[in-house]
Amino acid sequence: MDTVTEHNMAIAMALNGGIGVIHTNLSLEAQIKEVTNVKRYKNGFILDPVCITPTTTLAELDDLRRKCGFTGFPVTEDGNMGSKLMGLVTKRDTDFLDNRSSTLVGSIMKKIGDLTVADECVELAAANMVISEKKLGKLPIVTKGGRLVALVARTDISKQAEFPLATKDKNGSLMVAAAIGTRLADRDRAMALVAAGVDAIIVDSSQGDSTFQHDIVRWMKAEFPDLQVIGGNVVTMRQAKHLIECGVDALRGGMGIGSLCTTHGGG
Repeated sequence: MDTVTEHNMAIAMALNGGIGVIHTNLSLEAQIKEVTNVKRYKNGFILDPVCITPTTTLAELDDLRRKCGFTGFPVTEDGNMGSKLMGLVTKRDTDFLDNRSSTLVGSIMKKIGDLTVADECVELAAANMVISEKKLGKLPIVTKGGRLVALVARTDISKQAEFPLATKDKNGSLMVAAAIGTRLADRDRAMALVAAGVDAIIVDSSQGDSTFQHDIVRWMKAEFPDLQVIGGNVVTMRQAKHLIECGVDALRGGMGIGSLCTTHGGG
């Protein structure tokens, strides 16, 4: 699986009726974050908007606009997504202002008390209706504590497509799988992935018919009976039979796990 699929690829695959497998060449924390990004995705919601702080100068904002290609930015307490929303700054707020190297965004932005925001549970159709009715450029989505969790933009409404074949779980979230190895430490990884909501785990091994894989497959099926476990790789009937006896729900056929795998080579 190398390093091909992370959350952007997995989201695209799930929207079109497939399922992506987040590779295992990541730290545990990074792999969990990739899985969480897929599970939290909602089509039409911007989950990673560029944020700035109230102490950003207009000159710095001008540079950011040139780099990003858009003009409106949410202003958060520390300039990061997930922190408290302080306001919103648009091109209209900054036009015709002088002293751009010393004027701070916090002094000219539209402050939170004057903004229209939506709760994090809002559906996309409702968010789009608010934007249309109130003629907003952007609608921040916040938690009850006022933390920014998403953004919906007027310019994206016309781009939003329906994906009737999207692969979703019973809660309506996109489905995603993740890969692990066969080491003892991978059991901790598997537990963390399940806690994060992963829908399937693939044991990423060039030779699937090993005692190491047998053991981790049996362990996962005993610990998480409802988890979909995919074993492999296998190329013979006997290899497949052994993994099926261990409890796998599906098999991955073929030789080698990626472009760098030495088991691809022939004599």
